[in-house]
Amino acid sequence: MVNLVAATGRWMKPPVSDKLAAGQGTNHMNLYLLRGLLVSLLVVAAVYAQKKPEISVSPAHVRAGDPVLLTGAGFTPNRFVMSHLRRPDGSEYNPLRFRIDERGEFVHKIDTVMLDTGTFELWAEDEASKVVSNRTQFSVE
Repeated sequence: MVNLVAATGRWMKPPVSDKLAAGQGTNHMNLYLLRGLLVSLLVVAAVYAQKKPEISVSPAHVRAGDPVLLTGAGFTPNRFVMSHLRRPDGSEYNPLRFRIDERGEFVHKIDTVMLDTGTFELWAEDEASKVVSNRTQFSVE
């Protein structure tokens, strides 16, 4: 058996079983390593397969008093989302908490009666995953 230098600089024997040192059991070790690699790939694929949550507004331009419909998709199902609304002057309203349905979606009607004129910015944060959606805007005239 060959000695290896560890990170500490000391000589030590590699952690190999007697069967592997004798050339036996390599198929078992290869299957074990392959299984570990496949599990790692599946985890990475699952993380990257999740789409970032998205929100949209309709319509994007309204007259004061007309409603704006905020819709969101791609959030964690049956959990909560924090919706953020930034005023035209750059300050932010207190976030609103909405329940996400079983499909990972939510809908909210924004009443513009009390809003100033100008462009507002919206985004939402999935409370479960902490992932933040895209940002979108609507204007009140």
